[in-house]
Amino acid sequence: MNDVCAIVVTFHPDDDVMENLANLRPEVAALVVVDNGSSAAELFALRSTAATVGFEVIENGENLGIATALNIGIRRAQALGLAWLLLFDQDSRVAPGFTAAMLQCFESSRWGSRLAILVPSYTDMRHGTPVPADWVPGSGLETAMTSGTLMRLTTFQQHGAFVDGLFIDSVDCEYSLRLRRAGLILDQCPNAVLLHSPGSPTYRGYGGSRRFTIDNYNPIRRYYQERIRIWICRHYLFSFPEYCLKILIVSAKDLLKILLWETGKAQKLRFSLRGVFDGLRGRMGRLDLR
Repeated sequence: MNDVCAIVVTFHPDDDVMENLANLRPEVAALVVVDNGSSAAELFALRSTAATVGFEVIENGENLGIATALNIGIRRAQALGLAWLLLFDQDSRVAPGFTAAMLQCFESSRWGSRLAILVPSYTDMRHGTPVPADWVPGSGLETAMTSGTLMRLTTFQQHGAFVDGLFIDSVDCEYSLRLRRAGLILDQCPNAVLLHSPGSPTYRGYGGSRRFTIDNYNPIRRYYQERIRIWICRHYLFSFPEYCLKILIVSAKDLLKILLWETGKAQKLRFSLRGVFDGLRGRMGRLDLR
């Protein structure tokens, strides 16, 4: 653990986030928090926690997106001379021994030098239920979630940074596909559990069953989701046609759910279609609402 740097991107952090950071700090040699434009009061709380717990805060002053914030944190880890990276969302919580379990899994992996990313087993902290992973038969995970990702710094150096222009959505999916296209493997550690909060979905169904998950994302988030799905298909269609077909089907289902069940239908549909259009024309970066 002496060579591990944890990187957490914060955006309007609350008290629960401060507790997550306090739990994480003893697990690693260094903790770097990159803040994406939180308020003055939120930054005051973050600085106070940093002084008490002992971690570094890099203040971006504005929302530069997940990809850019992660890249800033990783470059700071490189400057600190640390060999391992642990990436986290602000709403994820570790238990004692998390990092040791992850390192042990990584170093004893059957994949050897082909293993590029290791993620923990995820548990939904609201319901206490496991979050299932998507597997490719005989080839590890299809994609890896950012939060809980363990990787060597050399992987970042050899295969490049996260794509800044993707901004917030599916940054981890793109990086996963990039590594897999290079012949590398993504895997999951069964012995390390991360408590994770995957948004605020609601459920629809019949007879008490949960047949449909309604994500309730806001219109701007819908924009980024649709844009990145198109962008990924443009860049990875020939390498991963089945994955691209799957995410396009997800897009179609999301649009149907908006029409049938979500509030603010018109605005969400407008932003979703704008995301598709911008994805087709290759527009990147933060959405300009002017």
